[in-house]
Amino acid sequence: MGSIDFQSYESRAEASAAAAELLAALVRKKLSGSPQAQASLVVSGGSTPGPCFDLLSREPLDWTRVTVMPSDERWVPADHPDSNERLIRSRLLQNRAARGNVLPLFRAGVEATQAPSLIQADLADTAQPFSAVLLGMGEDGHFASLFPDFEQLPAALEPETQEPCMVVQTASSPHLRISLTLSALLNSGHIVLLIFGAAKREVFETAKQGGSAYPVEALLRHSRKPLTVIWAG
Repeated sequence: MGSIDFQSYESRAEASAAAAELLAALVRKKLSGSPQAQASLVVSGGSTPGPCFDLLSREPLDWTRVTVMPSDERWVPADHPDSNERLIRSRLLQNRAARGNVLPLFRAGVEATQAPSLIQADLADTAQPFSAVLLGMGEDGHFASLFPDFEQLPAALEPETQEPCMVVQTASSPHLRISLTLSALLNSGHIVLLIFGAAKREVFETAKQGGSAYPVEALLRHSRKPLTVIWAG
């Protein structure tokens, strides 16, 4: 287990601001390497990161050199209300960030089972290790779309797998999904875990101790780069 920096805030607004500030600093550091440097940012969907995206979108970065990629995606078109790509475009790639680039997981006109090979090819042209990864976590301990009831979860959580993403289908989700694997997410200079609420704090603390069945325990155990957990009640 690498170093975990746990940060607690009084309000969710403060936590979102801290996450946005940290992500901006990580991207800025990557871009400062040279005028040709490219940055890559992997972000989760859901309800948690929206306010963080709003703030990050206003950061004075050279967004033309930044590629944003969802950590996971429901297999729905980019204009679907449940699309993480839609969330990225409507909340993050606005204001100063409007000139940023998106690497989508959903691919129109192909079956979900065909997507991993296409995504893998696109990742070969994307700045790696990722400059930063922003993840959320569910009360069941899932991150990205790596749910406890996913039949191939052990393979998806294998830190040495060469597969960057997998098709995910579970009884708990109405949509077929694509998710980056743990191995792909660990290929990052810094991981930020943004979580809200007492229940998620308890899940995190349990997973940190080890011996749980929570998927997030694998993230905490195998991370070798800085991992910042930002929490508010």
